[in-house]
Amino acid sequence: MEPKTVILLLAIIALLAGGYTIYASIKNKHKDYSHRKLKHRIIQNVLGVDGARIFYGFLGIGLIIFGGFILFQFYVKPNLGNEYNNKTDLFTLVSKTLSTGDYTMTSSTTSTLKQLETSLKITGEEKLQDYVSADFSNNYLNQIPEIVWKMKNLKRIDFTYNNITEIDLTQLSKMDSLTTIILSNNPISIAKIKTLKESTNLEIIH
Repeated sequence: MEPKTVILLLAIIALLAGGYTIYASIKNKHKDYSHRKLKHRIIQNVLGVDGARIFYGFLGIGLIIFGGFILFQFYVKPNLGNEYNNKTDLFTLVSKTLSTGDYTMTSSTTSTLKQLETSLKITGEEKLQDYVSADFSNNYLNQIPEIVWKMKNLKRIDFTYNNITEIDLTQLSKMDSLTTIILSNNPISIAKIKTLKESTNLEIIH
């Protein structure tokens, strides 16, 4: 079973359990615990009848919030428009500035896609070949930005904590210098990760 399917089932169970718990609390279903499990009797003894009802009410609300968060994070947000998904497209690029013997000096810059595109109008796209590493982690990207494929000297790309579900294998195969791509905490399926590993010589961390 795919991890995404397991996550969906978990969210549905949480929502149903939360809904029932709230319903039972409102309908006073937990008033008499004499015939129920020990844990229910303990809760009533500690909190009292009304306290137990409030406890189960908040428990139900918590389960619903948890289930709703999972659905939003893995099923709603990845399908929203690019305007939303790219709203925090802050990333870091590392370029090699000097290499002497065993010593390599690097410099890094933090930018957004819009800022980078604006600067390239001045410096030209040749500047993209200076970058050896790119960190796009902790964004709302649901696809790899097209400009990444123009950075032909990249050796490492980090897409941790995004919403990427697809990777263009044709474009990826053209990245001759690339050795590592990190896709941890993305909703891309295991089957697609397996295909990427079988089709390339890259180290793919998922």
